[in-house]
Amino acid sequence: MLSHRALKAAIKYGVAAAVAGSIAVASDRVMFIWYPLLAVVMCMDETETQVVAAARGRSLGTIAGGLVGFLIHPILQGWLALTVGLLLVLPLLRRLGWQAGMPTAVVLLSMLFLVVDYSVLNWIYVFNRTIDTLMGVVVAVLVSNLLWPINRLAEIQGLDQQLRRAINRRLLAIQQQLSSAAAPPAAAKGPGPALEGTRLWRQLNQLVNDELRSHPRGTARGLHWRQRSLLWERINHHSLQLQRLCQLIPAGSLPAPWVGPSAWLENLPSLLAPHSNPAATVPLPARQQLAPLAQQRGLPPLLLYALEDELRRLVSSAQSLALAGRHDPGGP
Repeated sequence: MLSHRALKAAIKYGVAAAVAGSIAVASDRVMFIWYPLLAVVMCMDETETQVVAAARGRSLGTIAGGLVGFLIHPILQGWLALTVGLLLVLPLLRRLGWQAGMPTAVVLLSMLFLVVDYSVLNWIYVFNRTIDTLMGVVVAVLVSNLLWPINRLAEIQGLDQQLRRAINRRLLAIQQQLSSAAAPPAAAKGPGPALEGTRLWRQLNQLVNDELRSHPRGTARGLHWRQRSLLWERINHHSLQLQRLCQLIPAGSLPAPWVGPSAWLENLPSLLAPHSNPAATVPLPARQQLAPLAQQRGLPPLLLYALEDELRRLVSSAQSLALAGRHDPGGP
């Protein structure tokens, strides 16, 4: 059974191929229908950003491969011509920063030098095949934008909220573990809970990168999503490190109810609450009190120092995230 996303992708491919094929059949100037169809297959993707990137690579690869092939064709033929053509076109594409066009250039050169019927290659042929390819590219881009267009900003906001809830659950678990006198329950087997924040951050980072590539000066830039994505990575990392350090502290070892160096525990789950000031919400423990506390409770001093350092970094990153998202109408 196809998933919802796979079904939408299949429909997009089918519609784009049908439109490109219909135009090619109806047009007298398209000699080889497979050029626009191959362009559709190579360019179509789930996001219009990747479609545009693939379309650009397909077009540039066609142009570079056609030009190099035309220049070599009067001199060499067959496998030798293909080898020389690849030795020229691949460094050329790398030099121009057109690495995305390498697969297309290789396919085009292979066709030009290994298929006998292409021995009549000339400039008109190169131009016509480029136009055929661009037709398929345009169809792929239009279909990708017209059928189920992606609202990435809404998806970014949704992932931001999911990530916030996942980190909040982690901070709540830390509070319950350190404030409870009973031994903490056994951790669930499997990497799911620990890696949930990492999975969500990777999805968020991918969407932010796609949005900024599509609209370099758009809303995402004004809302500082690049910086916020990096800050979410730091928050996820430091909260995970804080949880691992807290698991080394026996239950009930810190004084209660959240007095002295452990006063930060009281409001820890509210660190990422909307419209909050992380520095005021979670006061940092006094560093000079950690050594006496470690001696009193029989804990390694370095463990408490490491915990305080991770907490300080976590609060600093949360404060920076709150500042970066202060103009976001849907965020904190």
